[in-house]
Amino acid sequence: QEQIERLWLLLCLVVVAFPTGKTFFKYFVSFLQTNLTASGKSLQYVQWCMDNSNRAQAAPRKLPPSSVEIAAMKRLGTIVCRFFFLDGRTKAIDVHPCDTAQDSVSKLADKIGLQSLDGWALFESGPNRESHIQGHHYLYDIISSWEIEQNLATKTSQTKVSPAKNLTPKRPAGASDNRFIFKKRLFRNTREIPGDPVEVSLLFAQAVHSVVRCDDLPVSEKVALQLAGLQAQVALGEPQPD
Repeated sequence: QEQIERLWLLLCLVVVAFPTGKTFFKYFVSFLQTNLTASGKSLQYVQWCMDNSNRAQAAPRKLPPSSVEIAAMKRLGTIVCRFFFLDGRTKAIDVHPCDTAQDSVSKLADKIGLQSLDGWALFESGPNRESHIQGHHYLYDIISSWEIEQNLATKTSQTKVSPAKNLTPKRPAGASDNRFIFKKRLFRNTREIPGDPVEVSLLFAQAVHSVVRCDDLPVSEKVALQLAGLQAQVALGEPQPD
C-alpha cells in the first residue's frame, strides 16, 4: 500500500509539472475514473489529479520539484510563500504549483488593494544578487533553483575543507536566505502622480529604498531635498502653522 501511495504522489507531481495534451487527456481522465474505487490516501491523490489535470499551462515546468513542494504535495496542500515589500511589510499567500509570477502578482495586488498592475513585478533576492522574475516563470521552479543552489554550495564547502584541519566551514547560503520582493519595474508616466494611495505608498517606499538606503539611483541635489522633505512629512506629519 505504501508503494502504491508513492506512485500516486509521483503522478500528482507530474500532473502539475507537464500540461496534459488534448489527445492524452481523455485517456488519462478515464484511467483516473477507474481508480476512484481506491481507498485511504490513494483516493485523495486520485481526486487531486482529477481536479488539477485540466489546468491551463503555457509550458511545462523546467526544474524538478523541491523538497518543500514534495512535503506540501504529501498533505495535498500548497506552499505558502512570503512576499516582501520595500516598506518593511510582508504578505503570505498560497501559491499553487501551476502559478506563474504574474499569477502571484495578481494575488498580491488583490490582497493589498493595488488597483493597477502596470509595471509591477516580482524579483528574487539572494545574498549576492537580485533579479527580475519573468511573468511566465513558475514560482515553484524558482524555489527549486534555490534548493539546487543550496545543495551545490553545501557540497562545494565540504570539499574545500581539508580533513587534516579542524576548521568549521562557513554556512552556505540556503533557500531561507532568498526571498520574493514585490516592486515596480517599469515606470511609464513619470510625471503623473497615481491616484491610488496604495500605489503612492509603495512608490515612496521604493524611492527611499533605492535612493537613500541602497544608493542605487543617482539624483540631483534638488530631487534629494524633495525626497528628504517627503520623508520628513511622512515621519512628522503635516507642518503645523505657528
